[in-house]
Amino acid sequence: MSNPSVLESQQSRVGAASARTMAGCWILPPRRALGLYPTQRSRLRIERGGVWLTVTGGKGALPSDWFLGEGDEQMLEPGVHAVIEPWHGGRAALSGGAVAEGVQFRWDPVALPAPAVHSEAWSRGVVAPWADLVGALRGAAWAGARLVKGLLQWAGAGRWAPTTAPRTCIDAQCE
Repeated sequence: MSNPSVLESQQSRVGAASARTMAGCWILPPRRALGLYPTQRSRLRIERGGVWLTVTGGKGALPSDWFLGEGDEQMLEPGVHAVIEPWHGGRAALSGGAVAEGVQFRWDPVALPAPAVHSEAWSRGVVAPWADLVGALRGAAWAGARLVKGLLQWAGAGRWAPTTAPRTCIDAQCE
């Protein structure tokens, strides 16, 4: 039984153990397995106990196995299938107090690294306007070429051809 007004040392063992559960952690009971299917890059961090982690489906890679203990963490990419099982160094799953409580772990999404954020800002702020400018310049060049072609056709049709003045002859010499 847990009573917040009583010191932990004065509480029963069961109450004290449940009070030590870390905030934000998931608990995986002994002799259980849990499948994780991340939809974005995530971090699996073991806070108490140990797990056997098997990851499959990562871009044609073979299944990978890891043993993670307290404080260890593993990055999980989207699209993989990760299975975690409690592992306590070969000890029986129910021998000992900490083992009987299960494994505590965190599974949190990971923000994109700073270069990726800057890359996205570069793409939106520079690359996209540059592509728009190049497209506009191509359109202007195409319009200019059509204008020159039209002017040349108009000039070739005799619109700008100089008119021939009648010849004037003085003393039988023509200019």
